[in-house]
Amino acid sequence: MLRILDSELSPVRSFELGEDVTSFAVSPDLTRVVVGGRDRLSLVGERGEVLWSLRHTPWGTGYSYAGSCEFSADGSLVWATVPETELESDEEDGLYEDEEEDEDQEEDGDGDAPGGGWRAPETWGDQWWAIDAATGSIVGRRWLGCEATGSVTHRHPDGVHMGLDVGEGQDGSRIYWASHDDGVVQVSTTGDVSRALAALHPDGDAYVTVPRDSDGISVHDFATRTVIAHRPNGDLLHSGEWVASARYLDRARVLVETAGKDGNRRRHLVLDAGDLTVLGEVAYPAAVGVSAFHSVHGGTWFTRDGGSLYQWRLEA
Repeated sequence: MLRILDSELSPVRSFELGEDVTSFAVSPDLTRVVVGGRDRLSLVGERGEVLWSLRHTPWGTGYSYAGSCEFSADGSLVWATVPETELESDEEDGLYEDEEEDEDQEEDGDGDAPGGGWRAPETWGDQWWAIDAATGSIVGRRWLGCEATGSVTHRHPDGVHMGLDVGEGQDGSRIYWASHDDGVVQVSTTGDVSRALAALHPDGDAYVTVPRDSDGISVHDFATRTVIAHRPNGDLLHSGEWVASARYLDRARVLVETAGKDGNRRRHLVLDAGDLTVLGEVAYPAAVGVSAFHSVHGGTWFTRDGGSLYQWRLEA
């Protein structure tokens, strides 16, 4: 069961998601939910009706264990990752165009996107599908050149781009960017496995990455993908700590979660969103346990403690 709450934590709408759910995402207008299962994607309406359903190769095939899905900013597309899947139709779907583009890049030596190193992924492994949210038709799909243990899809506010953070277990994390423009789907990545995509700025002009096998938190310019601010681990972490996650609290601040070696002792730090200066550590009431948080970009965030949900705002 998925329950959508308003800013006062009052129920707005509920959706029955069914069994065997691996991922889900809510449409921007809160009237539909795309549900990822072990071997299918389904769109569920506000009365619980299944509007469309697409089958794919089951998760757990090979080293592909779990994916993610998300709506575009305008709700017109659903983006979803799936294991390598052959479609029942012979329609041109973009997969083999990737191979042709890779060959052209090798011949021309000019395959990098702005920022250096960004190019089409290798033509194997999991796939990223762009689906018409109204009809369930696949409008494009691309290889990812990886096999995911898990992933998170990020909606870009421009309605054109999507971000994807893929975890490959001990093999690290990969970052992908996709676009759907003039009916064409493009996907790019660097092949770097040392950083994870944590959050997109509310305005879409920057994004935050956190270390997987590298040092420190970074802010990147979205247009060029270049690093515009960096804060080393030594400025943030105590001995034995690691960066668990980061989110934009609002346009000016980033909330960073750190965790101890046992994964239990957590701290929340507030950083300046521009230069990543540490503004302070959040002091929670002693009686409240703190787990993973969720920010809604309005200056507030939510945490869980057992069966309770808390909403917080920093004092002025």
